[in-house]
Amino acid sequence: MVSMMKNFDKNILEKNLVQNVCNSNEFKGWLLSKRWFGEKSALSNLAFDIGITYFELIADRILVNIIEVKTPDYSKTYFLPLIYYEKVEDILEPLEKTREIILNLTENTFSKKIAVTVENEQKIITLNLVEAEYCLFFWRKMLFDTTVSESFPSMDMELTLYTDQFEEDVNMKKVQNLIEAGLYPDRYQLSINQLGKGNTTNMLFSLNISNKRNPDQSSVSYVLKSYKDYSVSLEPSTLFVLVKNKFPNAPKIYGTIKLLDKETIGIIESVPNVGNLGEIYWNELNNMITKVFKDLNKDYSIYNEKQNISNLIKESCAETIKLSSEIGGFIKNLHKALILSSQDEYSLESADSNTYLRNYTERLNGIISELLTHMTQQSESAFFNLPKISSILIDIKDIIERFRAEFQVPKIEIQPVHQDLHMEQILYNKADSQYNFYFIDFEGDPQLAIEERKAKFPVEKDLASFLRALSYIKFNTLLNFIEKKIIRKGRYEVPEEILYNLYFRRAAKPLNKTLDVVLNVLNIWETKLMGKILKNLNMDYVLITYFYIERALNELNYEIGHRPNKILVPILGLKEIVDKN
Repeated sequence: MVSMMKNFDKNILEKNLVQNVCNSNEFKGWLLSKRWFGEKSALSNLAFDIGITYFELIADRILVNIIEVKTPDYSKTYFLPLIYYEKVEDILEPLEKTREIILNLTENTFSKKIAVTVENEQKIITLNLVEAEYCLFFWRKMLFDTTVSESFPSMDMELTLYTDQFEEDVNMKKVQNLIEAGLYPDRYQLSINQLGKGNTTNMLFSLNISNKRNPDQSSVSYVLKSYKDYSVSLEPSTLFVLVKNKFPNAPKIYGTIKLLDKETIGIIESVPNVGNLGEIYWNELNNMITKVFKDLNKDYSIYNEKQNISNLIKESCAETIKLSSEIGGFIKNLHKALILSSQDEYSLESADSNTYLRNYTERLNGIISELLTHMTQQSESAFFNLPKISSILIDIKDIIERFRAEFQVPKIEIQPVHQDLHMEQILYNKADSQYNFYFIDFEGDPQLAIEERKAKFPVEKDLASFLRALSYIKFNTLLNFIEKKIIRKGRYEVPEEILYNLYFRRAAKPLNKTLDVVLNVLNIWETKLMGKILKNLNMDYVLITYFYIERALNELNYEIGHRPNKILVPILGLKEIVDKN
């Protein structure tokens, strides 16, 4: 591992040099390409500054940084550990030297030529920086190298492995396995695999540990989570509460690494699963649409009848219907397990409904005002600056006020909830035709400030969030169908434009009649599954709709900041609310 820069003085990579590199347009553009980096739309002009508020060079090549992204009216900090290298092979262990891993690291590397002074002589070097989490070298040093961890206190870092929270032997042994791997690193073989295909706002990896002395013994897996948003994390304490309540459907928390007293890395149980819930909904729905609507010239008027559509869904989406009938009960049990009366922050409370909803309405109106301001500041040619989009947000304000006024129950029960409960946050496993679910990612609503995330909410907030996932699947299925069947070869067309025309410009541009039929099928699919999910849950319709609107607004805010090309989906979700009300 020392071949990388044998003659290179590591002290050259001091804070000022790295900060100058971070403020180059090349590095800013690299940051904007990252899934976890927010405010992409607002910061796309690169008119922001980057300050390094924490900087430590450990293990020769690992730079542990906290960076602050700043504009005159915006500031956000990120946990950004980096590894620098000259040749990518130099930072890989033998098992990692595969074409796939090398290609992945290369694609995620930032490279820039810089001038440095070495022994009074100026040299030009190529600085290659890759997010450290991709490399087993980083995890080995941070978790299992005692020479590094012993120096953590001097760097305001803290590695903690939990043992006293577990009563059962299985999880005790998993924590002890981590401790032993740190004490006797030569006895263990490590490997990592990225989870979530990089499509996550935090970086997730599976760590596998096997004992070299007992090759027949099964390896033990853990989930390593790097919290990119540098703020107080709710997840460790929430997982701890679920352990206290012996809730079987969430992963255990085994340890954390804190930096300046904030969690930056979590070591979490790897629960058995074959995928996330959204995959089942997505696959069955898309298989149904693809199988039925093969020929655009065919007469599909049979599906103008609601009963025929209902029969089609029943035949084609049997697993989805079964899951929808069961998942509500699991969510209900989750909410029970999130209450721990001995801790104030996890207790159940009763709030005055008028006060609570009035304050919440003010917050939602504030979100709408910010969205309208942001949109009108963009170029007049920008899609989300169209008058029809603005009018939807104005109408939503009226609907929110109406729902607030209609709510007549004097008290609302509020408690800790998941806050960001969508289908990718629910993993599933299947044995003997029976499903088991695991809820993950208890970090709170990413659109809220940390103090707001610590607040308590009606459980309807989670149900509304989950139901919004149906809308995302519906519209993305429609976009998928348009791309494969509607777009004409040889013409510059995008699915989003055709979908926009379907809702906003029907008279201006004729559309294929089959598209109307497909949309009708998708709408009935969504309504049918909503009914299955909410059945027997005794939820308040007004509150669910209220938080459904909030979720759609937050999705719009998120997509503008992280994935501007995806903003049409929450916009159409809001339009449907306007049309129904």
